[in-house]
Amino acid sequence: SLGLASFYDFSQVDRTRMAKQTSPTLLVTAAQTHLLLAEAAHRGWISVPAKEFYDHAVQRQMEEMAAYGENTIIPEDQIAAYLSANPFDPNKALEQINTQYWIASFLKGPEAFSNFRRSGFPALSPNPFSGQDISGDFIRRLTYPNSEISVNSANVQEAISRQGPDNLDTRVWWDK
Repeated sequence: SLGLASFYDFSQVDRTRMAKQTSPTLLVTAAQTHLLLAEAAHRGWISVPAKEFYDHAVQRQMEEMAAYGENTIIPEDQIAAYLSANPFDPNKALEQINTQYWIASFLKGPEAFSNFRRSGFPALSPNPFSGQDISGDFIRRLTYPNSEISVNSANVQEAISRQGPDNLDTRVWWDK
């Protein structure tokens, strides 16, 4: 065993509901929008209390599950019980908001990963990648493919000179 994580070591998506070809694809949801607003409120960028946006986001995320069929509907009393048992804590606001954003971004891998890189939440265990060009815990970006380097070398080299080494752990401009 190389110690690498395997897709089969983890829970799988329900292929009869969420991953079937006729399932809806939710791109940007109300829950995600309200979580971004909760973060903006927590940072003082808007005047509405962060808790209002956060609670509404969690509620909307649970309600959005209904899009995947009758068996995925979460009853209102269970939503209320969850919010009551897991109250918004201003001292852990960024962790709670961005962990919930990770959940709200389920099935939207690039969005979940981008927000994780931006916020640092949720707390994740790194994949034990055995490559030589990663010195940190997580891959931060993709490298340029050889095909791009071979047909567009001058522009690739110019981009690398501006953004940093062409390594998996070099941060992109918005992740610095």
